Amino acid sequence: MKLRHLLVITFAIIVIIPMTLFWIWPYSKALELEVKEVNEKHLVIAKNLSAAFERYYQDVTGIFSIVAFQSQKQLESKEFKQLLNSYKFKEIIVINDEGAVQRCLFSANGNCIESVKNDIVLLAKETLKEGAIQISTVTEDKTNNSGLILLVVKKVNNNILLAYLSTDYIVQMGKRVAFGKKGHAAIVDQAGNVLAHPLDSWIQERKNMIAISPIKKMLAGKTGVDEFYSPALKGDMIAGYTQVPNAKWGVMVPQPIKELENKADAIDQTAIFVMLLGLGLALLITIPVSLILIKPLENLLRAIKLIEQGGSNVNLKWNLSKLIPLELQLLKMSFANMMQNIERNKKEISKLAYFDATTGLPNRNYFYRLSNKALDKMLKTNQKGALVFIDFDGFKAVNDTYGHRVGDELLFLFGKRLASFLSFNSEYEQINYLTDNLPLIIPARLGGDEFVILFQDIENRREVELKLQTLFEVLFLKYELHDGVELTITGSAGVALYPENGYRYDQLMKSADIAMYDAKSAGKNRIKFAEKAFNKTS
Repeated sequence: MKLRHLLVITFAIIVIIPMTLFWIWPYSKALELEVKEVNEKHLVIAKNLSAAFERYYQDVTGIFSIVAFQSQKQLESKEFKQLLNSYKFKEIIVINDEGAVQRCLFSANGNCIESVKNDIVLLAKETLKEGAIQISTVTEDKTNNSGLILLVVKKVNNNILLAYLSTDYIVQMGKRVAFGKKGHAAIVDQAGNVLAHPLDSWIQERKNMIAISPIKKMLAGKTGVDEFYSPALKGDMIAGYTQVPNAKWGVMVPQPIKELENKADAIDQTAIFVMLLGLGLALLITIPVSLILIKPLENLLRAIKLIEQGGSNVNLKWNLSKLIPLELQLLKMSFANMMQNIERNKKEISKLAYFDATTGLPNRNYFYRLSNKALDKMLKTNQKGALVFIDFDGFKAVNDTYGHRVGDELLFLFGKRLASFLSFNSEYEQINYLTDNLPLIIPARLGGDEFVILFQDIENRREVELKLQTLFEVLFLKYELHDGVELTITGSAGVALYPENGYRYDQLMKSADIAMYDAKSAGKNRIKFAEKAFNKTS
C-alpha cells in the first residue's frame, strides 16, 4: 500500500479516533497533574520562606547577642538604632526577676517602658535557657500597647536581657505569598500559635492551629505535603509544609483542592476546544498533504541512509503488518539503526569519560564527583569515613622488566580483585546509576599504579585497619600474567579519616597521600594513618 493512499484513509477516520480517545482519557489524570505540581511548587515556596525566616532568626539573635556589650554611645548612635528598627526591635531592656527595669538599652519610640507585667516576666523566665539566646512564643504586652511581639531573652548575671520583637516582618512575608484565589501562607510559632495568616482576626487572637495535621507534622520537624480540612476557609486544602530549623516555627503553604479541581475542568474544556479545532483543520488539509508529503519523506529517507552507512551493520528485523506503507517500513528500520548506533556510541563515550579503560573502575574525575556527594551525605548524617590511598611497591620495575602489556594486565587483574572483594559493580546501563545509588564503598584508579577507596559509615580507626588488612591479604598475592609471568606484588597504603583529617575531598586526598609516602618510607608493604588532625581555621 502506498503512503498517499493510506493518508487519505487515515484522515477520513481521524475525526472519530481522537474524540474517542479523549473521552477515554480520565478527568482524574488532569487533577493528578495539578496535585503533582502542588507537591513541587508549594513545597518549594514553603522551603524558601523557611530559609528567609531562618536568616531573619540568625540575624536577630546575632544582633541581640552584642547589644549588652555596646557602650551607651554606640547604643545611641543613629546607625545602630536604624539597624535595630530594621529588624523590628521595639524595646530592649534589662529587668530583674520581679520585672523592674534596671536599664534601658533601646526604645523604638524613644521612651522606654517603665515596668514589665507579670505574665511577660513569667513567659520570659519560661523561655530562658542557660547560656543561650531564646525567642518566646507570640504574646502581647497590653499594658504598654506593644502589639503582637516575640520575646528575645538571655540571662545576664542575675538579670534578664529582654527585647520586644515585633511580628510585623513575619506578617509581611506571609502576606507576600498569594496565588490562585485562596492560596496563601500560614506561619505559626513553636507552640502552633498564628504568626501570619490571611485572616487578620486569627493573627490578633493568636489562634492556635496545633490540631491541624500539617501543623503537627511541621512542628515535629517534618517536611512534606499533606491534605486537611481548613476551618478558616471551610474546605479541603492541600499544603506544602516545613519547619524553620532553629526558631522551630512552622511554615505552611496551602491551597483549596477545589481550585485544583476547577483548573482541571478548565484544562478539559480547553482540550476539547483545541481538539475540535485541530480536527477541523486536519480535514481541510487532508488532500493536499497526502499529495505533497511523499517527497519530503523520501528525502528524509535518503539522508538517514547516508548516516546509516557509517554506522553498525546490525540488521534489525521488524515484523510489520503489510498494511504499513513500504516507505514507512524503510524509514523505521533506518531510523532505528541510526538511533541504535547513536545510543551505543553515547554509552561508550560516557563510560570512557567516567571509568578507567584498563581496570573498569571509576576514574579520577568520577571518583571526585562521587566522593563529594558521599562527603555531603556523611556531613548531613554525622557519619565517619575513611579515604585510602594505595600505591604498588616497585611497579616501575614490572614495566621495565616485562613490558607495559604485562603491567597493564597486572593493573587489570588488580582492579578486578579489588572490585570483587568490595562487591563493586560498574556495569550499569546508565552512567549516573552510581551517582543516584551511591554505594557505601567506592574504589577508583587515579592513574598509573595509584588506587583509592572511600569507605562510608565507619565506626572507628580499628574497623578501617581490619578491613584493609583483609583486603591486602586478597590483593597482594601471586598474579599469573601474559607469557607465563608470575608476580607477587606488595603495596603501601595511606589512610585519612573523615572528619578527623579533613572535611573536604582535597584535604582528605592530601592527608592520605602523605600517609602513603610515610608507609613507603617506613619500609613499604604496610598501612599508615594520617597523623595530622584537621584544623578548620587552616
